[in-house]
Amino acid sequence: MRLKTLLLIGALATVSAPAVAATADEQAKVEKVAPEIAPPPAGMGQVVFYRPSSMGALISCRVHEAGAVVNKLPPGRYFVQQTTPGTHEYSVKSEATDTLKINVEEGETQYARCAITMGIFAGRPNLSTQDRADFDKRGKKLKLQEPFQAKDDKDEKVDAKPVETAAN
Repeated sequence: MRLKTLLLIGALATVSAPAVAATADEQAKVEKVAPEIAPPPAGMGQVVFYRPSSMGALISCRVHEAGAVVNKLPPGRYFVQQTTPGTHEYSVKSEATDTLKINVEEGETQYARCAITMGIFAGRPNLSTQDRADFDKRGKKLKLQEPFQAKDDKDEKVDAKPVETAAN
C-alpha cells in the first residue's frame, strides 16, 4: 500500500511540476513590459526619448534643444521631456549632427528613439519618431535616466567670470 501511495505522489509531482514552471514562464513574460509613461501635466505635452540598443555603446546620444543639453541617453535608458505645445527641434551629434523636429500638442506623448548608425570614423547617433508600439516592443528592459546635471564640460556653455581677490 505504501508503495502505491509513493508512486501516486511521485506521478502527481512530475505532472504538476511542468504546470508550475509554465506559470512561472508566463509570469516572467507578463513582467517584461515597457515602462508605463504617465500623461503630461495640464497645458503641456511630452516626448519620450529612448535608446534600447547597446550598439555603439561608446557613442554619446546627448539630446540638445536650442544648443543646450536636455539629457544624455546611454544604452538601455529612457527619459521623458515635458515641454510646451508647439514645434521643437532636438538634435544629437558626433561626427555629424542629426536633427528631429517634433510638433508637440497639449496632452500628447510623442516617442523618439536614438539609434547609432555607421559613420566614417565613428558611429552616428540618429533620432527618429516612433509610436507607442515600438516603445512597448523595444522598451522591455529600459531604465529611467536621471535628469541631466550640468557640468563644466564641452557640451555646456559656462560663463567665465573673473575672480576678484582681496589683495586689490
